[in-house]
Amino acid sequence: MRSTERSPAKSPVFVFDFGGVVIKWKNNNPIFDYIADRYGIPRAGMRRAFELALPRLETGDVSMRDYLEEALSKFGESLRKGDSPDGLWTLPFERLVKFRTGTVELVKSLRKRGYLVYLFSNTSIPHAKLVRRKGWDRLFDGFLTSCELRSMKPSATAFERALDSVGAKSSEVAFVDDKEENVRGAKDYGIRWAFRFTSLARLREDVSKAIAEAKTA
Repeated sequence: MRSTERSPAKSPVFVFDFGGVVIKWKNNNPIFDYIADRYGIPRAGMRRAFELALPRLETGDVSMRDYLEEALSKFGESLRKGDSPDGLWTLPFERLVKFRTGTVELVKSLRKRGYLVYLFSNTSIPHAKLVRRKGWDRLFDGFLTSCELRSMKPSATAFERALDSVGAKSSEVAFVDDKEENVRGAKDYGIRWAFRFTSLARLREDVSKAIAEAKTA
């Protein structure tokens, strides 16, 4: 996670969600199912076990190993010798993730025009490490994660810590997420522009709207 104390060159400062906005990734079910199949556990049960404890993983309150061991123990299983906790968690993601080309091009265009664009994701430490290892974070001016901020969207604490990290006021920020609850959380916190991603065309319209309104403020 990078942070800055400088004033933004231009308003708004853009904060984009990762899964569903920058990449085509709806939820973690492909990861849950991969581990369920590997250990011979019913997918539906494995999904429930993982989802229940996921907030603790994505706020950094539990390690990757402990998270997996806890879920597997519900089915009388434990991590096999030779299985890497981080590897089990990241392999399906790395194999299946696909970038939204249009969103990536929009981010590049905004940065070229002098706007700051940050990535803000509810995610785990292994996935954060993967993003940095792949260099995907370099598409942005900074990469903010729930596991490092120790708080998840849509909580006010998460937005407060994220904005403190980028050195921006809520009145200067345009936030984009594909989940309605996160958009509502941003609005409740006081972020001036909070948009739900539904399509690239709509995203372009929302970005243009925020820029136009910032110029007349």
